[in-house]
Amino acid sequence: MNPLYQMIMSKQMGSGTPVFQNPMQKMQYIMQAMQNPAAFVKQAFPDIPAEIQNNPNQILSYLQQTRHISNEQIQNLQNQLPHW
Repeated sequence: MNPLYQMIMSKQMGSGTPVFQNPMQKMQYIMQAMQNPAAFVKQAFPDIPAEIQNNPNQILSYLQQTRHISNEQIQNLQNQLPHW
């Protein structure tokens, strides 16, 4: 599994991937994140400074710097996501 994907799907940093009882729970988790991305980011990455919480580019840059995420990991994650 892509380390960046695993980090994002983690409910709390360092706690590992959340355990879902069935695929529907995982889908609901993803749908909630899509409906309110700001709340998802705040929950998943509580250390992100408040002044950048509404700027996806700055959030991504911050995560790259603080989590040592490579551009390759970001590209791999983008390739794993469905394209609607």
